[in-house]
Amino acid sequence: MDHQLNKGSDLRLAVNGEPLGGVISLERKVINDAQAISEFLTDEPVALIPNKRYELTFTLRCEGECAFENEIESIAVTERLRTETYTGCAIKQLKSKTASRGWVEYTAVVEAKERSAADE
Repeated sequence: MDHQLNKGSDLRLAVNGEPLGGVISLERKVINDAQAISEFLTDEPVALIPNKRYELTFTLRCEGECAFENEIESIAVTERLRTETYTGCAIKQLKSKTASRGWVEYTAVVEAKERSAADE
């Protein structure tokens, strides 16, 4: 399940409680997989341990330090009247493109362990 959202008045982002500006796009992904537990000696699968994680891909334009260059504890995405909070975050990948006009375009891939949603 992939969602692609473009920057607009109905999308607000906050990293560690601080508003994040310059967001061009956000892509959210849910990754479901499982780890198999096998029987000793026979290697027959006995049980599966499900694993669900979330992947957020941000593209943003900054002048100076990017919010993703520091540690991330939580990311809040407010879309219309619904807020999703992602916790247990880790930066998986961070790329940057420098323009001659003084701004830098960052693409950050962040993986989160937990997601909670609330309506305002």
